Order: sequence, then C-alpha cells, then structure tokens
Amino acid sequence: MTIDQSTAERQTKRILFVANVAKEHIIKFHIPTIKMLSEMGWIVDVACSGDDDVPYCHHQFKTCWKRSPFSFKTVKGIKQLKRIINANQYDVIYCHTPVGGLIGRLAAKRARKRGTKVVYFVHGFHFYKGAPIHNWLFYYPIERYLARFTDKMITINPEDEKNAKQLLRCNNVIRVNGMGIDVDFFRSIDKAQLRKSVRTELKIPEDAWVLIYLAELSPNKNQKMLVDAFEKVHQYHHNSCLILAGVDHYDGKIQRYVEEKGLKDNFRYLGWRSDKEALYAAADICTPTSIREGFGLNLVEAMAVGLPIVATKNRGHETIIKNSINGFLVDINDYNSMATIVIDSLSKHIIFKQEDLDKYDTQKITKRILEYVTE
Repeated sequence: MTIDQSTAERQTKRILFVANVAKEHIIKFHIPTIKMLSEMGWIVDVACSGDDDVPYCHHQFKTCWKRSPFSFKTVKGIKQLKRIINANQYDVIYCHTPVGGLIGRLAAKRARKRGTKVVYFVHGFHFYKGAPIHNWLFYYPIERYLARFTDKMITINPEDEKNAKQLLRCNNVIRVNGMGIDVDFFRSIDKAQLRKSVRTELKIPEDAWVLIYLAELSPNKNQKMLVDAFEKVHQYHHNSCLILAGVDHYDGKIQRYVEEKGLKDNFRYLGWRSDKEALYAAADICTPTSIREGFGLNLVEAMAVGLPIVATKNRGHETIIKNSINGFLVDINDYNSMATIVIDSLSKHIIFKQEDLDKYDTQKITKRILEYVTE
C-alpha cells in the first residue's frame, strides 16, 4: 500500500511498533512516523518497556523485557507479545533494536503465516567490520536465523545494507539516511540567544571553549575517551567546559572519572534533556566518541546548528562525515589526536564545508519509510 490510498481503505490497517524502551527509543526516534501513520488512518500500537507515555499511538503495551536480551524477561516478553499480536491481528509488525527485533520476529512467526508482514529496522548490527569476535559468534547467527522471519529490512549505513543482503541473504532491503531531523527547526533557532541563556543557566563563561556530546552514558558511547581528550584541551585552554547529556547507564563511572582527574568544575552532566538545539547552540564543537554506531543522528543535529565535528571512526559516523571536508574523524580511543584537532579547530577557527542536510529531513525520510513499510 502507498501513502495516497483512500481513507476508507486505510482505516482497516493496523501496525505494531516493537522496541526495547519508550523514552530512549520510541519517543526519541519514531514519533514522526507514528503521527503520520495515525493521520493516514492506521491503527498504531506500541509495545515496549518503560513508564513514559508514547504520543499519537492508539494503544501502548508496557512490556516486561529489558534493554539487554540476556534476561529471562526476554522469554517472558515473547509470550507476552504473542498474546498482544494474536488479540489484535496486525497487518504489519515493525521491529526496532536488537531486543525488539528478536522478540518481535519470534512472536510474529504464526502471524506471518496469516499474512502479517514483519519489518525490521536495523539501527546498527552488533556484528560489523572490526567488532569483537564474540559479537560475531553471538549476534550474527541470531540475526541470520531471524532473517528467515523477516519480510523487509531497513538499514541506515552502507555496511549494514551490504551485510543484510550478502550475509543474512535478505532479498528485500533498503537504506535510508537515518531517522531524520527537523532540519528547518535546527537551522532557524536563535543561536545567539540560546547560547547566552544556556551558558547563563549552566554557569559557563561566554568566552569558554565548550565541547558537547549528547548520548546515553555507556561503555559503547565511550565517554571516557572524551574525558581524556578534554583533559588535554583543558591543559591548553583552562577556560574550557565539557557538556554531556543523556541517561546514565554507566552507574556514575564517568562522573567519578571526571572527579578523579580534577575536572569537576569544568564538567556539566545534565541527564536526559529534550532541548538539544539549545545545548548545541551553547557549545563550540561536537565530539562524539562512540565505538559502535549505526548512524549518528547527533552529528546531523550538531551540523544543522552549525557546529564543527570531531568524532571517532565507525560505520555510522563515516556515513555522515567525510574526513577533513565536513568534519574530522579519529581512531577509537585516540584521545590525543582528538584533543589536538579540537584545539586546532577552536584556536584557528577552522571552517568546514557546509553539508547539504536536506537529505536528512524527517519528513522526506518518514515518507520513504512509510511507503516501504506499508506497500
């Protein structure tokens, strides 16, 4: 089905989004898609863990599973989701995240025999070039097995697209430019006013160098590398500050590491924030340090506000950044190179090539996804 069909025909269609958590995934990435589907006349349900309410959906099933698949709650979750699917007779099961992809596709096996289509949105395979061997030994066989219960697959970087087709042998695979952002919104913000207000709120001097990384705190996001790089930057330019914002899944280790280095006064950990555009406006440079990334939407957001980028090399970041053209890429854990480039960029006011960001626009990407998911 395409997105132009009559309202009467659309009203009978039902879709179920399946993911790990509400706030950090469904709300963060999928509200435009849910809203557009609802406006098209679809019944849109969501199954995920977490207490946060998802807007625009018709029914939200708050499930038992965890962020990690290594839990008894995963088995319980499959049974729970089977009951939900059997009770609602969905036309499409739309799976996200490794946990959502595992539980959703196993729970939908019987429904597929009745004609339900199963779509898996790959936010980044855990097996990839350079991944630890245990990732290949565990995640690859699982994804290979689950591929047989997948009708369509959506990827967001060239490596995953290739692996889905060649290693998983999926015949119906497309690639899109991430989940998209509201490009016009980020471009149109009053950067000067937001910069002033946020720096006042956070007690950051106007002339300070501010590094920023908006992501959950976790081993994969690798904020420890950024703290090490920031220490070098701070030694060169004492009037510097590091902003981190995101849910802490690292049990306070990053905060303690900052204190051990004596950088507490130059550090701002803000937890979960919804005003990303304001935080980017307050910063001078965006410095993501993740080890594994499917795409790297935060890079696009920062670029839309006009920030230079210095990030680690991974398949997601390399999909967006062309080294030394629209940003810089450094090897994972090479904090010395990151610090040197940050210092050069801020002290010499290096100007990067302006990227054409329209290809990352939410509306364009959402329409392409919906045409694929609902056809």
